Amino acid sequence: MDPTPAQSRRLHCSRCGAEYDVVISRTVCDCGSPLDLVSDLQPLPPSLAGRPFGLARYADAIALTPRALERTYLGAGMTPILPMGGGTFVKCDFISPTGSFKDRGAAAVTAAAIELGAVEVVVDSSGNAAAALAAHAAHVGLRTTVVVPQGAPEAKLAQAQAYGAAIVSAPGPRERAAEIALELSGRAGCYYASHAFSPFFLEGTKSWAFEVFEQLGAIPEAVLMPVGNGSLLLGVFAGFSHLVATGAARRLPRLVAVQSRNCAPLAGLPAHLTGHSLYTDGIAISRPVRMRSILDAIAATGGEVLVVSDAEVQEARLSLASAGLWVEPTAAAAWAGLPHLRGDRGPVVVNLGGAGFKRP
Repeated sequence: MDPTPAQSRRLHCSRCGAEYDVVISRTVCDCGSPLDLVSDLQPLPPSLAGRPFGLARYADAIALTPRALERTYLGAGMTPILPMGGGTFVKCDFISPTGSFKDRGAAAVTAAAIELGAVEVVVDSSGNAAAALAAHAAHVGLRTTVVVPQGAPEAKLAQAQAYGAAIVSAPGPRERAAEIALELSGRAGCYYASHAFSPFFLEGTKSWAFEVFEQLGAIPEAVLMPVGNGSLLLGVFAGFSHLVATGAARRLPRLVAVQSRNCAPLAGLPAHLTGHSLYTDGIAISRPVRMRSILDAIAATGGEVLVVSDAEVQEARLSLASAGLWVEPTAAAAWAGLPHLRGDRGPVVVNLGGAGFKRP
């Protein structure tokens, strides 16, 4: 595989149409909107036999060099997919190096930071993204600063600190953490490795779609996942769309977003509580920065938004535990949404994206 040439990548704003070069200092459009990554990518080969696991396995379809992807590899990807009966499968992303699916995005965004010549990365996160980025940055020798909102789970912050991250506390609402992180990213050699804003994070979560297709040998009817900022859903949409565009698959699966009844902006429900007091804190995002893209992806696949209660999430978490799967409440939300799913029921893949130790 040849390295991805830098000139084949560009940043595009879907709101105003502006385009930019991929440089370390460009984080958002001049109009304030998040940017998408446009690149010239190749189809995946018919056989991946002999290729390593991790993101480099799918380097043809990821806009980063194989060398950078191999350098940031900590074990993210190729997580088990288990049958649960009735045509339902679970994708066990909680079995990841730092315990969440965000390792996929962190591996890619750290690779991007390396390619762009960064010496430091900064991210705003309530926990999982912070831990994932801190681990991958430490692995390649980059400094990490994590800006956290008030009430961020202590277990997750302790994990990021153990990897050497500097923690900055942001007063006020969740959005203030993003503002501070964006300000800090203006320092020389610093890259804003946001799981919400950086399009390279989505390059990493694309791998979820490629793995499911490889493991099932087919496109599932539907995939369910908890959605906050949508970094998994949008990456999965991009991955399956790539398979269809290159002729490897004929159709897209229905994308089903699951949100908490306390904070479900995709369903038009306002947040009733502050994010830190929610049981499912990982998806307590009242204003996702890519909300329009999330809703467009759901609509394009004939998907839907499901809303679940804390009681349903707790019941789902215990149900999964009784089957030997210990996940955090945010991950259990996807399983809680399964009884509400409309239409055909097979095959359906439910993502379990965070380990139980994240929220004992």
